[in-house]
Order: sequence, then structure tokens, then C-alpha cells
Amino acid sequence: MAFPVLAIQQVKQGRGLKSPTFVGFQALGTALDEMETSTLEQAALIKITMEGRRMSYSDRYDQQRLLNFHKAKLYIEQAINLINH
Repeated sequence: MAFPVLAIQQVKQGRGLKSPTFVGFQALGTALDEMETSTLEQAALIKITMEGRRMSYSDRYDQQRLLNFHKAKLYIEQAINLINH
């Protein structure tokens, strides 16, 4: 059982996987702030997109792009929460 102890020692020494610096953590917060909050119409479109409903072919790219922004924002929020705990 030497590897678990060694792994924890490495974390304590700052080797390998570690928490981002304050500047890196701050960059996540800045990105989150820049993304702002969806409008009511955008939130409704995100909801129906997640239900599998698609717009016409000419608008699907932008519909998917909006959903991707939404997912990215959720992942950034998750990352911030995970790092804080």
C-alpha cells in the first residue's frame, strides 16, 4: 500500500496534479462573468434543444452553438465548485 501514501505526499509537495494558481482560478471566474446569463428566449430555446427539437437547417448551427455555450458555462461553474471544495 505504498502508492497511496506516495500519491498524497506528491500532492502535498505540489507535484503532478494540483490546484490552479489564483490567477488561473480568477480566469475561470472572468470567463464565467463574460458569458453572462441567458435571456428568457435563449433559455427556452436551450430547453427545447435539450428535448431534441431542432430548428430549420439554416438555424441549427446557431441553435447548437447556443446549447454549447450553455453547457460550457455549466462546466465552468462545476469546475469552480469542485476546486472550492
